Amino acid sequence: MRVSGGLNAGIGNLYNTLYQGKIAMHNNRLSREFFPTNNMQGKSAFSTNALQYINDIKSASSSLSDALKELTGSAFTQRTMVSSNSDVMSVNFTGKNLNSVNDMSVKIDQIAMGQLNEGSRLGASARYSGDRGVNRFAVETGGKTTQLSISVAAGDSNKDVQQKMATAINNAGLGLRATVETDSKTNVSMLRIESANVGSDEKNAFSLRDVTGNAVAQTGANDISRERQDAIYSVNGGPAQTSKSNTVNLGNGVSATFKAASEQEVKITRGQDMDKAKSAVENMVKSYNNLFSAAAGNIGDPKAQGLASRMMNVSGAYSRSLSDIGITFNSSGRMTIDSQKLNQAAENGRLEQFFAENSGRNFGFAATLGRLADNVSTNTSNFVSSSMFGSSMGENFAYSGFGDLIQYNFLSAGSIFDYMF
Repeated sequence: MRVSGGLNAGIGNLYNTLYQGKIAMHNNRLSREFFPTNNMQGKSAFSTNALQYINDIKSASSSLSDALKELTGSAFTQRTMVSSNSDVMSVNFTGKNLNSVNDMSVKIDQIAMGQLNEGSRLGASARYSGDRGVNRFAVETGGKTTQLSISVAAGDSNKDVQQKMATAINNAGLGLRATVETDSKTNVSMLRIESANVGSDEKNAFSLRDVTGNAVAQTGANDISRERQDAIYSVNGGPAQTSKSNTVNLGNGVSATFKAASEQEVKITRGQDMDKAKSAVENMVKSYNNLFSAAAGNIGDPKAQGLASRMMNVSGAYSRSLSDIGITFNSSGRMTIDSQKLNQAAENGRLEQFFAENSGRNFGFAATLGRLADNVSTNTSNFVSSSMFGSSMGENFAYSGFGDLIQYNFLSAGSIFDYMF
């Protein structure tokens, strides 16, 4: 072993004696996993798995660091036009000058909807009493007639036939959504057919009729429960307006998408653009999970396992606060997002508050996890154990540290790999 650094000869001899056996043991410990071939004489090499692991944690930690910096920096600074009730109406601003747009209010009396047919409520498990064999039925929509068929077996239940009709309709690509709804308490099922196209246009109407057999009549598939309709709304207390779409242009680069009718007006005002913040949260979660998966999945490496443990310690300390903003952890330790809670936290300011409170230099979730991510990104080799590296007995090693901090210089094919462990 060749000693390098600022050690005097006596101390150097001592370290040579102490670590020579450790190096020999390291060479003997190398597993076949990291030596895919025997052609390694006089060379050093990372296994494919080792290189992949190093690349994975470096990339994931860098992405995690960037996401955390955005969440504690620019994520909450962008302004746009926002809705006071996103469950009723969402808003999109595509204009160039936000200052030129005035606040407004929108009253939504009715949203645009498509035709809905709800069939007869039948005993789900009762034997179907309609015609057996091949049943053909026609579906008329958009001025076009399409014939579909199902095969009814002797032992089919009402729900079986309803499901066969729903499958035939969905597979035909007619712009209709067919489902079978079952009441678990009463064991009653119903065929439900809805147009994907909204608005009162005649082209959005549809009807069903039997051609051979009586499946339509037996299931009540042509019974209309809701006619197609336009959206009805008003802006700033003005007269009622109609729209065949639920997305309307309100002018000056502001468009609104109606989601539900409401007795209360929905305000549109200048506010924070939460899309950027929520995107940064999604990036943070993805990067965290990638880093954790790489570390936790590298079972044979104690330093990788140590990294996974440190991540769990950081996130575990803030699990309750994270849950409040919609970030939880599954049984495997990965982050998951509750979109509803995240949206609520973004709207009520809790999301921004959490990252502002936890971004201090020496404390907080964002600060602590950010320091760890930066450390992994800039000192990646500190999180990999020596067993991840291949070596032969004839390699040239250089020691330049104290205690358990050892730096090996691996001389291989003209390259030098500095590795800290």
